[in-house]
Amino acid sequence: MNNLEINYELLESIPFFGFEENLKSAGSLFDFDRRRVVLGNGAIDRLGRECQRLGLKKILLVRDEGVASLATHILNSLENQGVILVDTYDKVVSNPSVSSVKDCAVAITKSGADGIVAFGGGSTMDTAKAGACVATTNLSIENYWGFDKIPVPAKWPILAVPTTAGTGSEVSRVCVIADKEGKNAVYSDYLQPAVAIVDPQIHMGMPALLTAITGLDALGHALECMASVKCEAIGDAVARESLRIGAKSFVEAVENGKESLDARYGMAKCSLLAGLLLGPINTGAGHALGYGIEKLTFLRGCPVPHGAAVALVLPGVIRHNIPAVSEKYYYAAGVAGMNLKGKTRELGAAEAGAWINDLRCNYTTFSTLEAVGITEEDIPKMVQMALTVRRLLDPNPVPVDQSVAEAIYRSVLN
Repeated sequence: MNNLEINYELLESIPFFGFEENLKSAGSLFDFDRRRVVLGNGAIDRLGRECQRLGLKKILLVRDEGVASLATHILNSLENQGVILVDTYDKVVSNPSVSSVKDCAVAITKSGADGIVAFGGGSTMDTAKAGACVATTNLSIENYWGFDKIPVPAKWPILAVPTTAGTGSEVSRVCVIADKEGKNAVYSDYLQPAVAIVDPQIHMGMPALLTAITGLDALGHALECMASVKCEAIGDAVARESLRIGAKSFVEAVENGKESLDARYGMAKCSLLAGLLLGPINTGAGHALGYGIEKLTFLRGCPVPHGAAVALVLPGVIRHNIPAVSEKYYYAAGVAGMNLKGKTRELGAAEAGAWINDLRCNYTTFSTLEAVGITEEDIPKMVQMALTVRRLLDPNPVPVDQSVAEAIYRSVLN
């Protein structure tokens, strides 16, 4: 096994954390005393040892059908440590729903397992996290929409092993579940996995489009957390490192991801660092406006992927936020390699939005709103949906009202 980065080691290459006091403060912010976060090539081999450390002997594997061929890595790691895989729940769906979470909860209860391994993308992580909650409380996940309503920790610790690099769900305190009206978020420290194992080697087979969409999600997390009014020195340092690594790795991971392990490692670390920020900071208007796109298209039966929805509106959000956080976006444009020669801080900052726009147009099929079937007449509906997401709009560095939201949507209409 190659060298691994575990908890504090994830931050030690960042100059800000060369000071022990800063590193200790980060450990407190990211709950390193209560969980273990592991990054590295071959890290999946550590899964069985982590189960043993937690005293787990019988595991339920939660995964989607698309990662079945990779599941032997899970089984081998468990068997090497004498941990039994008692059953597999493989009915995870994209955009998990109240009913699919209930189905998972029933499987958890019946399994006889004492722990859960969630193996897949963001939908798998959210299904396992919500399913364990429902299996514990015997109440529908709908009872917990919003913040800190889950009364007790789940009976089943979760070990999260992501097969994509973008959502950050393996280290976050949130799950997103759909009902008939669209997607809803549940926030609770009790949703945070006990262990996150991020192995870039597992990501090598990701298709280029999925790599791009999830990568844009990771970059969006870093950009929005960095700009948030809740972002202080620790969050700023971590967000900047996430952006630096992601900017260096994104194109290579998309274009040559089946060959370049270094690029996969870079995007995995970019996503992981940005994911750590989702609990203490969270995102901003880009994700709120992205929600408007996601909800509208979800209700029409053709949902736009989360990372693509955010990337559609993020350039407009960046332009709107420049008066408050130009230096931060100027930094992002710089590490992205944008041409800043002779440009003022404000003009240079706008290049961060141009960078995201270029990545989205060059590497995904989501170039405009019209390209996903959204018209001018749909804009008021999306604005109404987006403006309800106060948990994301309130920390945005510049207020977003109806007219601003409409202008941002129109800027990417066609």
